[in-house]
Amino acid sequence: MVTENKLGRLVGLMMLLSMATGIVGFFVVLPPAFDDPGYLVNAAAHAGNVRAGAMLVLVPAALMLCMVLAGWPVWRRDGERLPLALLALAATGLAVTVIEQGLLLAMLSLSQAHAAASAPQQALFDAARVFAGSARYWIHYLALFLSGVASLTLYALLFRSRLLPRALPAFGMAAVALHLVAILLHVAGQPFNFTLVVPAGASQLATGCLLLTLGFRARQGGAQRTVAQA
Repeated sequence: MVTENKLGRLVGLMMLLSMATGIVGFFVVLPPAFDDPGYLVNAAAHAGNVRAGAMLVLVPAALMLCMVLAGWPVWRRDGERLPLALLALAATGLAVTVIEQGLLLAMLSLSQAHAAASAPQQALFDAARVFAGSARYWIHYLALFLSGVASLTLYALLFRSRLLPRALPAFGMAAVALHLVAILLHVAGQPFNFTLVVPAGASQLATGCLLLTLGFRARQGGAQRTVAQA
């Protein structure tokens, strides 16, 4: 049987994998397809990057849902409303992320059609470029926002359950709140402020490393229990 300690290590591993795949997907694999002069010209020449990036970006959303399902007996111990909210957020976030990556692959197809067209025909792709890019932009930030709210809810669960020192999830909630502010400000027309995102990354890294090393701590007055007993 899986003990709570082992479950904590599993959650920590998934948090670290989520962070790693997200960073590699968004900041290493996908950028060449979006560099100047833009995706319409570049994506076809970097089709492998686009396909790999789409898969990598799906991983964090899928892992969030896995964390909810794997830890369900522990999360619901102090009540089911917060875990149910997290489950709904994780499932919705994954669905929106799937739609986002579908749009990304559609943009790749548009770029490939543009590359195969003659020079006079290529001018006809500008309207489609604007529409596809705008659709992907808004769905991308909706997915990021849902991911942030899900992370905030996860930290709230960890804070409530006392499965790790409460200062860490408290910092996590504050850090994710800053991340959400950065998203909302950007959607409102401000340049994206990456400084506001740094605390959320630091919190996820610290929480993931602690859980991977130590797992969930036993509650006061009790030894480690199996997940089935939780």
